[in-house]
Amino acid sequence: MKALLILSLGLLQAPPPGRITPAGVARAQAVVDSVFLDRTAPAGRVEGGDWAAYMMVRLGVTPLPDSVGIRVAVDSQRIVFFGRIQDLPAEARAMLGPLSALVDSSTALTADVVLLPSSRGIAHFQLRGVSVGGFPVPDIMLRSMLLEIGERYPALTKTGRDLFVQIPEDGHVALVTGAIRLRADGKQH
Repeated sequence: MKALLILSLGLLQAPPPGRITPAGVARAQAVVDSVFLDRTAPAGRVEGGDWAAYMMVRLGVTPLPDSVGIRVAVDSQRIVFFGRIQDLPAEARAMLGPLSALVDSSTALTADVVLLPSSRGIAHFQLRGVSVGGFPVPDIMLRSMLLEIGERYPALTKTGRDLFVQIPEDGHVALVTGAIRLRADGKQH
């Protein structure tokens, strides 16, 4: 089933999707620190699930649940989160509001996130879309759900769709097969 899901997402070359776990936060933090803060490595890679866990904690999702069943796959174009509605923490299911009441809790859920070009010192991630049961959530419905999320998590823009992550002026963030690649040119400000 996992192979079929990966095939349907067009991520054939990607390694198996990662999970969002509390341990992933520490692994991601170690790479971020070694590349961007301590400057002990010029570059590093963070597996997709570890990056998602790290970003969730930076957004203020604490404590991070031990059993988030959402998987994360990364290729050079996007980050894809997928799982079932029942895999979401209770707080996230509540944010889905009436949408979760319309479908069975075992219904598949996917979200596409892209990394957009941005100015120096910023990495810009944007939620492009969400699908439930293979059907895209209409933008008007998604917009209203995301507004509530934007209000709840101030690190996101008010639309709830964009996340701007501050990085060093000489830092670079890129999506690569299976991971997020961090690089610093070595020009500290």
